[in-house]
Amino acid sequence: MNARVAGLRNWAVSLAATVASTYALDACAAAAGISLVASGLLGGLDPAWAAAFLVVTYGAWGFGLRANVRANGTLLATTGISTNALSKAAYEVARRRTGNAHAPRLAAAIAYTGTEIAKEAPYYTAAFGSAALSDSITSTEALTFLGGANLGAALYEYGLARLTAAFLHRRRRYASFDARGAAGQAPNLQVRR
Repeated sequence: MNARVAGLRNWAVSLAATVASTYALDACAAAAGISLVASGLLGGLDPAWAAAFLVVTYGAWGFGLRANVRANGTLLATTGISTNALSKAAYEVARRRTGNAHAPRLAAAIAYTGTEIAKEAPYYTAAFGSAALSDSITSTEALTFLGGANLGAALYEYGLARLTAAFLHRRRRYASFDARGAAGQAPNLQVRR
């Protein structure tokens, strides 16, 4: 496959993965936030404690995001594909404009993280807009929703990182198998742990 076709394919896959990932993340985060509010587990909290809970959930989200940013960097470096189109664009620009081997991954990580932070705005607008415009939604419920959404996002980010790592591992394994077969060697069918 020529480089132009491969590049277009990588962009098409990255764009499709971005759309799918965005919808899946939003569904997971919103479901977790709604479920936590509906459960009533944190319903009696003072708003200050609910805010503290929200801060803690950002730590969990940060760990999940960190794992996914690393996995995405490896995916980009290995395949030229990303689960975030803005991250791929930043990676490609940095790769073309600098000779530094770390710059493309750093650019991709910044773009990925920035995109994920920007996705927070609709949640805050919805949560606090609903609390401000409705007497039936309290500030504690809004904070609880946001914390639950963060926990759902953390699980999603970590899960996507694990899926990406499994994909790359399988890809390496099959590439290694194909290379041994192409060289006329007997394939090693032992399972690696």
